Amino acid sequence: MDYSHLNIGGRIRFLRKQASLTLSQLAEMADIDGGFINCIENGKKTPSLRTLVKIAMALNVSIADIFSEEDFVKDVFDHQVSSQVRAILKGKQQQEREKFLAVLKTLKNREILSAMFDILHTGNRGRRPVGSR
Repeated sequence: MDYSHLNIGGRIRFLRKQASLTLSQLAEMADIDGGFINCIENGKKTPSLRTLVKIAMALNVSIADIFSEEDFVKDVFDHQVSSQVRAILKGKQQQEREKFLAVLKTLKNREILSAMFDILHTGNRGRRPVGSR
């Protein structure tokens, strides 16, 4: 059976980076060869269930979290929005940052955030927001 559509490796990489772990640190924590984890993250190898359990435990997540595509798309979306916000705020004075963040706090509706994300990406040469097809 082909599981490539699940992008398990990409999800593991995302969770590892979200936990601020290097590949070597995850390998040590999970007691798995770092080269093998690298192959998993790059989609060259498919981990066994036992390996997934070790990785999930090292990342302090459930196995379901590794397979959750909906959460993965949401996490990537949130990460990209956060990156865009950091880029906008870089070099700004404290007062400007506070005003911008106050506006963001009022935008709790995901549709509004999605529209804002689309606007932020209009200058990025054809890149589409996560979730659009």
